[in-house]
Amino acid sequence: MSHPTASSLLTQTSPALPIDWYFDPKIFSLEQELLFKRGANYVGHELMTPNQGDFNVLDWLHGGGKMLVNNANGIELLSNVCRHRQAQMLQGRGSTQNNAQHIVCPFHRWTYDTQGQLVGAPHFPNNPCLHLNKTPLSNWNGLLFAGPRDIHTDLAKLGVAADMDFNGFVYESTQITEYKFNWKTFIEVYLEDYHVVPYHPGLGNFVNCDELKWEYGEMYSVQTVGVQDHLTNPGSAVYNRWHQQVKRYRDGKDPAHGAIWLTYYPALMVEWYPHTLVVSNIIPTGVDSCLNVVEFYYPEDIALFEREFVEAEQAAYRETAVEDDDICYGMQKGRKALYEQGISQAGPYQSPMEDGMVHFHEWLRRMIEPHL
Repeated sequence: MSHPTASSLLTQTSPALPIDWYFDPKIFSLEQELLFKRGANYVGHELMTPNQGDFNVLDWLHGGGKMLVNNANGIELLSNVCRHRQAQMLQGRGSTQNNAQHIVCPFHRWTYDTQGQLVGAPHFPNNPCLHLNKTPLSNWNGLLFAGPRDIHTDLAKLGVAADMDFNGFVYESTQITEYKFNWKTFIEVYLEDYHVVPYHPGLGNFVNCDELKWEYGEMYSVQTVGVQDHLTNPGSAVYNRWHQQVKRYRDGKDPAHGAIWLTYYPALMVEWYPHTLVVSNIIPTGVDSCLNVVEFYYPEDIALFEREFVEAEQAAYRETAVEDDDICYGMQKGRKALYEQGISQAGPYQSPMEDGMVHFHEWLRRMIEPHL
């Protein structure tokens, strides 16, 4: 899908958001209703529960009140709350094999099968037939969604879909970070490459933003960046370890790209790095707070036998994430200072490095403004 550059857009009007869109509870309420409740709503990947009987409690979703369960129907999203006295039943990630393929509440021993059907309620003469609630899921490349939007229609023309193929990969871990800034600020920083070289010495000497290419759809944008030649000049000690692992694993051959960053609106990111896939999901928790739920996936041989590769990649990812946090908090503080003074300001976009932010802002305005 063709898209005009930010420079041409700015000859007409800037789509930058008013400052109050980052602080007004009414805007936040509209976003929750129009963007998130009506969105595709990512809940996890099928690789989290690869075998029948596996479960994975989603700690970030309703405080662990939901879980993915692999059963005879495939992978389903079930309630993790007992229908008797509303206790949370399972913790973490594991298998129901230990309970003969049953989910058992630890307090009164109400017992459900892996499809959520109540099969036993001690000391009740008749089965109360109170089954666990379940939510239908749709599957795209193993990514599981529990919302009303059609992910297949939204990503039907995605040019990098093959790069987001999880076949041969395994789930490694999830990391959750809580932030005290508006969720849109995170997405904005993610969608621009203008800051990469000046603020990310490690990342900026791994990827080559001079080779930035954009792809756009109605509900997404993609950044593909090159890799620095032969990875000979690491920008930090942490990235030096990552450079060495990539070169060792690839016998010195450069990867096809430095990174591919897909943003599926409003707030899901799927990231390609050499022999690594990362899913990053921003969950708004308030007008000025959000969670980032980050999942790491690697080819099976790396996950099982290349621990140094995994640790080096995640350390590099964390270093860049912390630097991005600094930018987000700086923007949050500056915008709040303007908001408290009743001032709204918007700076120009750098094209092509900030064209993705233009696309995101245009999309937000289309979604929200008709309802103001």
